[in-house]
Amino acid sequence: MTTSEIALLLQARGFRFSKTLGQNFLMDEEVLDNIVQAADVQGKNVLEIGAGAGCLTRPLARTASKVLAVEIASQLVPVLETVLQPYKNVRILQADALRLDIGGLCAEAFGGPFSVCANLPYGITTPILTALFRLEEVESICVLLQKEAVERVLAAPGGKEYGPLAILRRQLFEAEVPLRVPPHCFLPEPHVDSAVLCLRRKRTMEAGELAAFERLLQGCFAMRRKTLLNNLSQLRPRQEAQSILEAADIDPRARAEALSLEDFLRLHRQWQKNSTALV
Repeated sequence: MTTSEIALLLQARGFRFSKTLGQNFLMDEEVLDNIVQAADVQGKNVLEIGAGAGCLTRPLARTASKVLAVEIASQLVPVLETVLQPYKNVRILQADALRLDIGGLCAEAFGGPFSVCANLPYGITTPILTALFRLEEVESICVLLQKEAVERVLAAPGGKEYGPLAILRRQLFEAEVPLRVPPHCFLPEPHVDSAVLCLRRKRTMEAGELAAFERLLQGCFAMRRKTLLNNLSQLRPRQEAQSILEAADIDPRARAEALSLEDFLRLHRQWQKNSTALV
């Protein structure tokens, strides 16, 4: 079934696109094939979040070993079943990805490492990527995002978009943007430009350490215009927070957006060392 036929199927079923759910379906066959090629999922297990009408699921199913396609809208499940009927390696799950235990679900579905490829609904970009970053089993992530969301994930120190998500990405994944996608490739056309972001895992952090690193980052960025000392004083006594910053060779008067990944890792080690000393 082609994307043109999928569009006709949606029309015949009286489907109405939801802005709330970020339903803008990518309909350009060439772009869809290019995304799957960039994702490099030949023979791999793939999680797709926001399967929509199955436009991306089809080329994924032709390439991957197994595909778990998650879609929140119950009215799209019959559409997905029709579109994906020829593919026996696809499992459709009607669920809200934000409420899923993705790690447990994929362990049951795949029993090992997996990749993520999706036209990710723009409104859930940050929480979904953060959840995926936490899973060691995720080998790679290739997602179509709003251009501003891509910039947020790739943000460098000093910029207004720089924050915990960008820092976690720098620690865990290599990144590239192989493709830009204009609005006319979607149905309906969004009012924003989009781009494909591909992430390849370069290292892992033990789950407990990663959780502690995340908490520290959230504390540092709690109030962006406040100094590190003021923000971290909400987590530890002020004098202790200042001593830790100074021991990590970080100016207590600096703001979080000015620190590099290396600065945050150094601060994290000192923060953890101080916690151990207090036990």
